[in-house]
Amino acid sequence: MQQSNWVKVTSIDNLPLREGRSVKLAGLDIALFNLGDRCVAVENRCPHLGGPLVDGIVSSSDGKITITCPLHARRVCLDRGEVLVPSGSAEDCALVFPVAVVDGIVTICLDSVMKKEVA
Repeated sequence: MQQSNWVKVTSIDNLPLREGRSVKLAGLDIALFNLGDRCVAVENRCPHLGGPLVDGIVSSSDGKITITCPLHARRVCLDRGEVLVPSGSAEDCALVFPVAVVDGIVTICLDSVMKKEVA
């Protein structure tokens, strides 16, 4: 299925390396991160207790890029949205959005949000 709901968000120059920026799209608060070689976007809500992931610290754990929730130190994988720390956590995942940088403009795909609204 072709992804078609791409929204232009900002210039890549507006996203400091390894820092989060919050953007409101489709009724969601989304945390956007510039990792240097790519950008990632997750719902700006920790699956644990809803902490603001955008304010967390970006790091790596076992080869996965993570964000540490500033409230209770949960580490969330920025590629899959799953909680990695504490290990074995059965918490829900954060919603992850496809991101592309086209001609220096960061775009986010909202297809997953659109599918949830239709269902």
